[in-house]
Amino acid sequence: MSSVSFDPMAHQYDATRGFPERAGQQIAHGIDQAAHGDAQTRFFEVGVGTGRIAVPLTMLGRQYTGIDISEKMLSRLEEKLRATGWRDTPQKWGDMPDEDATQRLAVQHLTHQELQSSMRLLLADMTAIPFRDHSFDAVIAVHVFHLISNWQKALQEIMRVLRPGGVLVRCWQDKWEDHWNPGTGDIKSQWCTIVEELGGSTARPGVGEQVVTTWLQEQGFTTELVDTVTWEYQTTPLAVFQELERRLWTSTLFVPDDMFAASLKLLRQWMDGHYGAAINDAYTQHMSIMIGKTQISH
Repeated sequence: MSSVSFDPMAHQYDATRGFPERAGQQIAHGIDQAAHGDAQTRFFEVGVGTGRIAVPLTMLGRQYTGIDISEKMLSRLEEKLRATGWRDTPQKWGDMPDEDATQRLAVQHLTHQELQSSMRLLLADMTAIPFRDHSFDAVIAVHVFHLISNWQKALQEIMRVLRPGGVLVRCWQDKWEDHWNPGTGDIKSQWCTIVEELGGSTARPGVGEQVVTTWLQEQGFTTELVDTVTWEYQTTPLAVFQELERRLWTSTLFVPDDMFAASLKLLRQWMDGHYGAAINDAYTQHMSIMIGKTQISH
């Protein structure tokens, strides 16, 4: 199983994965502090997506580079930037000294004069980062390693492009599997069980953050938890079902269409019996984003 592209869900990504504005700002400040960021710091994000990290961080006046394997996600980010005062500054790939000019890539450069920020975006895989050794001061990876089959190669590439003494800043959702539970039920876990009983699998290609932390420790690098950002939101059992139905969650992409339809039918039967009239009742969810810092020495 290869790495996962979010092309199919790019149009709904901000609505389902985006952070509240205040939380986004807190996360950006936490990352910036972990990296000791200033106007000269060279930030690089793997899996930049629609910019839920990049946008608030560049509000601080930062140099930012982002890659993603989803063309549609990058297009959404570019549209968002152009609508908020960012301007294109055309440059060819290879014009900047950290770019591997032996490759032919399409790169997008944007700047924001008032913020004094820059953004460089390109379509690329984090297992084959097209930048030279020691190109960046800080690499940002937000909840991506569970989507990458060759996650060790991705980490090796990250360490290669980090300068000596640079930092890897990772963000992940604390106990994110628990957020498949809208209340006393366990809707998404129940769906996974149903798919498995039908002979399918909802397994993701990569690994969780604890495995990444352990791997880094085996290489001699310690990860320090530097901040936690928390907030609340509400959802209903029916809303969770509808998100599954629209295939807005990664695990749904691995299930064949006929099996997926059968699984939804069985899940809805389970929900009707489990929730009954309470299927539209609102439940409060608690979200926590952890920010971890790993100093990389060479």
